[in-house]
Amino acid sequence: MNNTQKQKTVMLDLILVFILVLWTIQLFLLITGLDAYLGGDKGILWPIAASSLVLGGINLKLVSMIRN
Repeated sequence: MNNTQKQKTVMLDLILVFILVLWTIQLFLLITGLDAYLGGDKGILWPIAASSLVLGGINLKLVSMIRN
């Protein structure tokens, strides 16, 4: 394997790790939002939804980088 292929493999691995970490944070936000909703605290739901959408957009961008 030449140097360029090694670099592509490392970049792919890093992107996949970032996707996994961001997905885990989104899952945490979902659980936190559900807990707040069931506890009656509805003021935190919009910021949680907005940050989850931002993380989803970042994840989509990272996935599109894998395809190229």
